[in-house]
Amino acid sequence: MNKHGKKTKAGQLLSHHLRMISEEVTECITGSDGEPKMVTKAEKLARMIWEDALGSKKVVKGIETVVVPIRAAQNIIFDRTEGRVPNSSVEGSEKLTAADKVTEQGAKRIAKAGRKED
Repeated sequence: MNKHGKKTKAGQLLSHHLRMISEEVTECITGSDGEPKMVTKAEKLARMIWEDALGSKKVVKGIETVVVPIRAAQNIIFDRTEGRVPNSSVEGSEKLTAADKVTEQGAKRIAKAGRKED
């Protein structure tokens, strides 16, 4: 197996173990009824991301602090629930995508072939 194959296999193995561990019911949260509830690591992590995305107020040692929403957490939620939105092209940008380059090259070749026949 070549070096790339080993890295790919290692990445797949790591992903497999991360998924397995995420399904373990080991985390305790306070349910909607106020009672403790055991949930998976994945659910606990999702709740933490939501908390970060929404922001909150916390009281630590009698002092209330406001935790501002974290934009990165909001982006994670949007990407996972709505699908990743492609980046819009900036007007006036000279950077072409691979598809645009192929289209441009094809048009040039067709135009060149048309001139040869004249």
